[in-house]
Amino acid sequence: MRATHLLHGLLLVALLSVFGCSSNNKGKIEGTKWTGVTFKGAPLRKDAVTLEFRSDKKLIYRVEAQTYSGTYSLGTGDNVSFNFDQELAGRKNHVEKIRVDGNRLTMTDSDGTEVGFDRAQ
Repeated sequence: MRATHLLHGLLLVALLSVFGCSSNNKGKIEGTKWTGVTFKGAPLRKDAVTLEFRSDKKLIYRVEAQTYSGTYSLGTGDNVSFNFDQELAGRKNHVEKIRVDGNRLTMTDSDGTEVGFDRAQ
């Protein structure tokens, strides 16, 4: 009986990993550039914040005069992991919630801070 429960549990985990854990951002962010337009709902100065997701999984995030580079990987649902070469807010690794709706991208940090972006031309 225990072996049957264990087998069912392992099968469920395998099925979830194949079917239930896909990224909502696949095909939406790769090879795109974005310009920040809002921070916590307030307007941003033009080109104060930019975000670029290269097709080779490289990432460039510019905030004012500071540039953060690294890599990104698509996670489950809306999650995208950023792995920077240098620290940003005290750490190199960040998991952001990213939602794309047409030409608008909304990025929400783990503390709830939200940045709105428009697709760059």
